[in-house]
Amino acid sequence: MSCRRSPPAKPLHSLQKPRIANQESDTASDCLGSDPDQGNQSTISRRQKRKHSDTTRCEIKDMLAAVQLEQKLQAIKFEEEMNKMLHQNKEMMQSIQHMSDKYDEVLKQLQQSKAENVAFKNHIKFLEQKLEFLDRNSKSSSLELRNIPANQPETRTTLTNTIRTIGDVLKIDIQNTDIRNIYRPKKISGNISPILVEFSSSLMKEEIIKATKIFNKQNKEKINTMHLKLGGVPQPIFISEVLTTRARRLYFLAREYVKNHKHASCWTSYGKVYIRKTEGEPPKLISTEEDIPKVTNL
Repeated sequence: MSCRRSPPAKPLHSLQKPRIANQESDTASDCLGSDPDQGNQSTISRRQKRKHSDTTRCEIKDMLAAVQLEQKLQAIKFEEEMNKMLHQNKEMMQSIQHMSDKYDEVLKQLQQSKAENVAFKNHIKFLEQKLEFLDRNSKSSSLELRNIPANQPETRTTLTNTIRTIGDVLKIDIQNTDIRNIYRPKKISGNISPILVEFSSSLMKEEIIKATKIFNKQNKEKINTMHLKLGGVPQPIFISEVLTTRARRLYFLAREYVKNHKHASCWTSYGKVYIRKTEGEPPKLISTEEDIPKVTNL
């Protein structure tokens, strides 16, 4: 008679381990698929992970290499641009320096031209003064008699007789030998042309001018055509020294200035123009037009 016995009971932990293994197997099966060869699947899975990691690393290296190459190209391009800018800047600086040198050269030439211009002006002024001096000396013994009507026919003799008659009125003995030249210029306008007389010395000229001033001051009727025994309405006769063109203009401007500013007097002596601001003050010599307004500031 055979006896059947139940197998001995397994410990509890031994029963639970396969379950854990089964769970792990199930989990692995779920992850790896339905392939029964779980060992092979586990090996293949681990290889795929390593291959994926290597690919990523290579891609990163390629990306870094590409970035480095791009940065290097950009650096080269930037360096080329910088060199180009430096070259342009150098050319610009050279151009500026060239322009600066040209400017300095032009400025130097301009300053030299200004200095030469000043020298020329001073030389011209000197020549004008010298010419004025010579012209004034040539007229130092000449007189101008204005507002004397012309006689027809008028000759050197008749003009000489006229000036000698004026000398008689002024009580001055004028001889023919005292007169070097006498003439009346041709009439240019409707006014009467003056009589120009040149004496042999400037002393005679100054004596006649002085006597004329005394006569006009002492007599109510100033010297006029009636004293020359000329017919018609008496006309005043003006006797003055002959001025140069420059002195004549100065005298005209000085008289207008004295009249407008109510100064004392204006006159000429030895071809020069003088202004007296008030009576008793010393006269002011007028050499140029700029000297006229300075009289007021004295």
